[in-house]
Amino acid sequence: MTIFICAGYTQSCVFNFPTPGIRKFQSVAVLHVIRGQSSLPSIPIIRECTVLGRHPDCELVLDNIAISRQHAQILESHGSYFLEDLRSRNGTFLNEVQIEGRSELKDGDLIRICDATIKFDLNSSASHIELPPVDPTRKAGLDGPTGVEIDSVDESRIFILPDSFSEPDFESSSTIRRRAEFPRPNDSRIIAQPEVKLRGILEIARALGGQLEVDAVLPKLLSTLFNIFPVADQGFVLLKDADSDKLKVKATQARGGVKADAVAVSMTVVRYVMKTGESVLSENIMDDTRFKSSTSLGRMGVRSMMCVPLLDENEESLGIIQIVSRSENHSFDENDLDLLESLAMQASLAIQNARLHEEALERRAFERDLEFATQVQLGFLPKTRPKVPGYVFGDYYEAALRVGGDYFDYIPLPDGRLAITIADVAGKGMPAALLMARLYSSTRLQLLTSNSPAQAISRLNAEIASSGLGHRFITFLCMVLNPKTHELSVVNAGHLPPVLRSRDGKISSFGREQASLPLGIVPDLAYQEAAIQVTAGDTIIAFTDGATEAMNADKKIFGRSRLESIVAAENGDVDETLQKITTEVGEFIADDATRDDLCLIGIRRSE
Repeated sequence: MTIFICAGYTQSCVFNFPTPGIRKFQSVAVLHVIRGQSSLPSIPIIRECTVLGRHPDCELVLDNIAISRQHAQILESHGSYFLEDLRSRNGTFLNEVQIEGRSELKDGDLIRICDATIKFDLNSSASHIELPPVDPTRKAGLDGPTGVEIDSVDESRIFILPDSFSEPDFESSSTIRRRAEFPRPNDSRIIAQPEVKLRGILEIARALGGQLEVDAVLPKLLSTLFNIFPVADQGFVLLKDADSDKLKVKATQARGGVKADAVAVSMTVVRYVMKTGESVLSENIMDDTRFKSSTSLGRMGVRSMMCVPLLDENEESLGIIQIVSRSENHSFDENDLDLLESLAMQASLAIQNARLHEEALERRAFERDLEFATQVQLGFLPKTRPKVPGYVFGDYYEAALRVGGDYFDYIPLPDGRLAITIADVAGKGMPAALLMARLYSSTRLQLLTSNSPAQAISRLNAEIASSGLGHRFITFLCMVLNPKTHELSVVNAGHLPPVLRSRDGKISSFGREQASLPLGIVPDLAYQEAAIQVTAGDTIIAFTDGATEAMNADKKIFGRSRLESIVAAENGDVDETLQKITTEVGEFIADDATRDDLCLIGIRRSE
């Protein structure tokens, strides 16, 4: 393993590469936090997407309640870097200019997020990272030691011995490890002396050290064991499948690679070793009383056998290694068993490391998919707020997870009216986000092709209910504003009624009487609409239950009355009202992990 340390940071950043060698240099951009509290004073940008925010999963965690959990992100593409705001409530500033959409970063740019100031350093003093060379012709795990042919796993060559004979008497570990008192053909067997044991461990460590795939580790393991144990004629490795909990053949080997040979597997021995974690040794199966009732092993020509467990750090069995000998002149003894157990420990570590590596790759692939899904979902949300004479609009969106099921949209209609929609898909995470994506396109289609908001939502409900989405439902609120007459038409499908604040600070709600069931429950439901007159100074706040049902550690909810009090106390400024709500909700739940998606829309008619 080659370790490169990037100097020049406030804290050192260590990069690990699995193989030595140098192919090319890759420069690393660095973020330096020059003001504000953060998890690290400096971080290198080594991923395609680097998220900045208050949530602990962010690459750069900024400790300020005014900062959104996922506030902004830096995207890397072909050596260029772009800053993007993730619909944060307080905005992201690049060189003191608030950004909308993506803005390219230049060396020395200053990013401001609330009270935190971060310098983007493209030409830092950090050492270049030296990347390992890649040989595309090399197939991992198949370049084993010379002199031993490695057969690929062929389950047709696995011969499972029947268990009809009497179970061997495995009474204790001493019975397992102590050889039976029978005469040996001769004493010319291979003895595993300490230097041989050490050499074997080093050989296993060298052979398996660079392997990062389980399927590459196991053939390499058997190949090395055959070098260490010259009397071994056959061997196999069984591993427990994590999903089915069944043993599966992962590697087999026969000396000389004779394809016609079948590998003898006694499941009685295998089950015992898996269950107890103890090793089994038989120096001479033909004279071993434990196998006296079994003629199958004899028919397979097996004379001596070792079977040892592969154990994890909790002493749980991962699988087993078994090697057998057909030699009448040489057999395995306790020294060999002791050596094989030591080698199995090294093999277990290699297998666990390979599995951890594979899991890390899977997690990384999932993270990449999730990052892409986040970008797609943010693409569905409005990039800008409507510009309607006499009106001011505000909005806020934050998913509980990386993606969520809350939704809002501004939809200009052909006759000059403006539709404002907000919805909450049951659940959160990826399933809710996928349904939200469908809702986005369907809502626009129905509103643009229907004669009235009520007809549009009735058609939308029929489509959602007949889509085969199971028991998922959607609370949905549609408000259509006529800026000429100042009439606001409202269709409510099981959503929380909006809060209306009049000029004098009086709080009320509207549309309760005409509200009906959420979308997706009753296919042929006909929705009704209500209408109100928006007067000068009126402020309307629509929201999802992520605000009113936010719960703190004491199991108390934020509640509608607390939200209405905030709206009443503000002077009607939309942005200030939304910021006050999100701040108080965040302080109330104190970043509790059980929080829901949160979406807010504000509409104010100017004086």
